Amino acid sequence: MIEHKMATLFCVNKLFTRNLNKWEDNDLKDKYDHNYFEYSAQPSKEEFQKAFAYQKERGDNFIKLEGNFPLKNSFGIEEGITLTMALKEDRAEWKTNPDVRFDVPTIEELEEIELKHYGEIYGRDFTVRNIRHNYEKLNYIGAYLEERLVGVCYYFVADGAACFDGLLVDTDYRGKYIATTIIEEVVKRTQGNVLFLHADANDTPKEMYEKMGFEVVDKLYEYCCGDLNEISIN
Repeated sequence: MIEHKMATLFCVNKLFTRNLNKWEDNDLKDKYDHNYFEYSAQPSKEEFQKAFAYQKERGDNFIKLEGNFPLKNSFGIEEGITLTMALKEDRAEWKTNPDVRFDVPTIEELEEIELKHYGEIYGRDFTVRNIRHNYEKLNYIGAYLEERLVGVCYYFVADGAACFDGLLVDTDYRGKYIATTIIEEVVKRTQGNVLFLHADANDTPKEMYEKMGFEVVDKLYEYCCGDLNEISIN
């Protein structure tokens, strides 16, 4: 799976219990998507209690479980679903913006656009650390209009598959086909590989991707709680 290949760029994993593998990113310990328990079967109450205690001991006030099927017992944690979507070979032509040029954005440019859109959500400190962490190991594409960075994404290629993520278009430039222009550029750069993306099952972009010719090929079930005090494990 390309997701596992991509995860190993940042994380190490180890068998934690019979039904749980633990993935950890020791350089970004507070990033939920890099620090989680991957289940292979329904974890027992004792396994979840052990995972809960481990997070406490590690100094993390969150816990995340994920796997390829829904849990019968989610231990009171709300379920989320992330879709893996693949681009069909017979996809339609997309509207693009011929005035867009591409280049690798600088760290400073990435920080400016990401902080503008995500700073209030994730906080300045985490947003900056996350950008610098990703920048070292992923391929970034910056879309420019009038010498200004107006959109960005990153991609990863391995074993005949390519995955892109982090697609962001400046709100001041939406409606100018920046997103489709960026994705078209990713298609060109990853030619010969099956192109994948991930989308929230309940989010609007999923519908846009379906219209563009992406189809759902897999689902990831996620159970994340950002405050361990909200969980009762008795």
